[in-house]
Amino acid sequence: MIRKVFSIVFFCFSFIAAQTIGPVVSVPKIDYDFSNAPAGTSVEHSFVIYNGGGELLTLKDVKSSCKCITATLDKNELVPGDSAHVDIVYVSSGKNRPEDTFVTIKTNDPNNPDLKLFVTRAYPDNRPTLSGMPVDSLFRPVAFYPESEHDFGTIKQGAVVDYIFRVVNKGNNTLNIKNITTSCGCTAAVIKDKNILPGGTGEIRVQFDSSGKIGKVSRTVFINTNDPKNSRKLLTITADITQ
Repeated sequence: MIRKVFSIVFFCFSFIAAQTIGPVVSVPKIDYDFSNAPAGTSVEHSFVIYNGGGELLTLKDVKSSCKCITATLDKNELVPGDSAHVDIVYVSSGKNRPEDTFVTIKTNDPNNPDLKLFVTRAYPDNRPTLSGMPVDSLFRPVAFYPESEHDFGTIKQGAVVDYIFRVVNKGNNTLNIKNITTSCGCTAAVIKDKNILPGGTGEIRVQFDSSGKIGKVSRTVFINTNDPKNSRKLLTITADITQ
């Protein structure tokens, strides 16, 4: 019954806009495959970098992995929501062979301080190039929880209380909330939007029914996400219940 009532009440609430977080590098595509270009030709491409965070993003120290590639950055500072272009000029070796080159850009995003943009020629047997390898620091969701515990303090037995925990996506790929479970039926937890874009914030509303409980109690909520380095998170609520 509590879950049914809570779900109705929950969807009546308006959600607070995403809280301000630090700078977040967001790149729709980190690699460019020039396999269709004739060997020995000059290849040009423009990458786009967005600031998906809430503070100024700085880009500096553009370096390439070899002399065959040059990169020009059109701006070094991006306010939240702004974008910059990285124009690449690459001269291939003249041989029709697999190649992996990249450009490295220093950023002030704590989760992506060395952004790499790849210019590649694919392998004939479809083996992944360097840009196709799993490099989790380049393009992954990052689940950040400003709080993991909440104390309701002293409440009367039978009281129903709730609290909102927030999860911030500090990465540069969509964060997916796979499922949420609780330690007992007296506790319910719901999130409105299970897919959180880079720089976005999700709100997890946790409700606790103290009926039949007395004294100090603690309950837990388990969050499972697609963050490869922090896929499971434990949230805790506590209360001191009196008659």
